[in-house]
Amino acid sequence: MSITLRWILATLIFALLILVVEQYYGWAGILAQWAVVDLADLLLLTLLTLTSYVLRAERVYRYFGQRLQHPRSAYLKISFLHNALNNFLPMRLGEAAFPLLMKRQFKQSMLNSTAGLVWIRLMDLHALLLLAAIALGALLPAIGYLALAALIVGPVGLALFQRQLFALVPKRWSAKLGELQHLLPHSRGLIISTYLQTLLIWIVKLAALTLVLQAFLAIDFVSAWVAVTTADLSGVLPVHGIAGSGTYEAAMLAALTPMGFELEAALSAAINLHIYLLGVSALSVPVALLVPATRQTS
Repeated sequence: MSITLRWILATLIFALLILVVEQYYGWAGILAQWAVVDLADLLLLTLLTLTSYVLRAERVYRYFGQRLQHPRSAYLKISFLHNALNNFLPMRLGEAAFPLLMKRQFKQSMLNSTAGLVWIRLMDLHALLLLAAIALGALLPAIGYLALAALIVGPVGLALFQRQLFALVPKRWSAKLGELQHLLPHSRGLIISTYLQTLLIWIVKLAALTLVLQAFLAIDFVSAWVAVTTADLSGVLPVHGIAGSGTYEAAMLAALTPMGFELEAALSAAINLHIYLLGVSALSVPVALLVPATRQTS
């Protein structure tokens, strides 16, 4: 799919969401719910969400920059800008910013940066699914714990039998894969520490978003956690509107509606939570720009 077509689809989805919400519910009524949110609580939750962004920057630093003795502050700037672009641009176009920022800042190979980012994103996806399965187990034990077992056994099996699995790959592909092995994490210790950081990042972020959702909707913590996790998983979809509009709300509705929530209340909460998330992302941009510029080659 071309970039032009992605932007056209994203704009159409965004415009459709604006029009549908105004036609059937009214934006004034939805945004009026912010008046009942306690300002002190909102500031604390914003700080908690920003903390998850700082943890993301630390993860990127440990993965890419620690061995090369790069300045840690540079990764704060890179990570904050990358995260904001990822949240605002459609169809994951913001991901392309990361290798570009790494090349500009440290003259890092775009291939190496992209490979590392792919690895981090796979960890993000696994950690998010793992935490969703744990919460789902409290609501639907059979499904939740079966998914949890699969998420644990799968990676362990791949680690234990990687040589046997690699032997099954056709020779013409195995040679190419061998050439790309240098793009993998350099040690198991790095894999483990990065994954543990990833779990911490998602626990902090999901906890903050869950509490924000509870401010807009009368819902228990576990159910809210499942809804927030489902909405965040919508980011992996190939098509969504500008700033994730449309699919974020639809994914949350897919989780909240079976729980018995009325469509209007669920949609209002989903939209306001999305607005909060975008607001914190926007706030992180001036924070990143305040970080002193450093330029270092590796």
